[in-house]
Amino acid sequence: MLLEKPIPFTFLIRRIRREALLVFLFANVVVLTKFFFQLWYLTIPIAIPALLGTCISLLLGFRMNQAYDRWWEARIIWGAIVNDSRSFIRQLQMFLPNQQTLIHSFVLRQCAWCFVLGDSLRGHEIRSRLLEFLPQAAVDRILLADNIPNALLADHGLAISQLFREGQISDFQMLHLSTSLNNLTDSMGRCERIKNTPFPRTTTFNLRVFIYLFAAILPFCFEADLFYLDVPLVTLISCAFLLLEKSGIQLQNPFENTPTDTPVTTIARNIEINLKTMTGFETIPEKIPPYDYYAL
Repeated sequence: MLLEKPIPFTFLIRRIRREALLVFLFANVVVLTKFFFQLWYLTIPIAIPALLGTCISLLLGFRMNQAYDRWWEARIIWGAIVNDSRSFIRQLQMFLPNQQTLIHSFVLRQCAWCFVLGDSLRGHEIRSRLLEFLPQAAVDRILLADNIPNALLADHGLAISQLFREGQISDFQMLHLSTSLNNLTDSMGRCERIKNTPFPRTTTFNLRVFIYLFAAILPFCFEADLFYLDVPLVTLISCAFLLLEKSGIQLQNPFENTPTDTPVTTIARNIEINLKTMTGFETIPEKIPPYDYYAL
């Protein structure tokens, strides 16, 4: 997630450097051809790129709105995960007083779930993360599952079921704990839906075609006495559209381990700190420091 800090200019340039170079070279070819061969009559009315630019602006507005909705939904989901994790452990503390060791096992499993959910969404290696919280035997068993975060929630459910059979919690208390697990399962499913539902490729393709068409027409719209401004103006105006289009692409995928991601690792660490503080762990981890201008 980008922070409220100055974003390096190089971060923006890297996103569009290839497209900007193509536009720059094409504009140079057009301008130099018109200048050396005196082809000033090859001029297109400015109304044509203006109309095309208006259409591109409308499409970009739609694209940015839809992409931001996906990014914001991901952030809302992880906000719910924070709340549900705290509520789940607090319920266990109320229902199981004086059972610190048992509650600690739930805390470690919940912390593992938060980190593993983020790592699985980003396609990261999971085994080492599990070993930070769970014993080797449990890790080997959980890794056999097709959906590892779901397997961790299943272990939560089995442990709660065992407590109910032993009479340590009532049916009413079990219902509340099951509701909390259902909320966590719902949040996990919503994250997986965002991750596994690609943004329509036709929208990206059509918008990119219009931007390139706009950049190809624009060099022909300047008068002969302004030929020295053709290349920089065409490049700058085209880069503005290209940057917006790239921003939409970045926002539409909030789990790709990029600076524009939802900061799932940072959130998971904050959850770990909260839960371990609530339950009296002796060692509390430090917060993950942000990078220069973003947090992951």
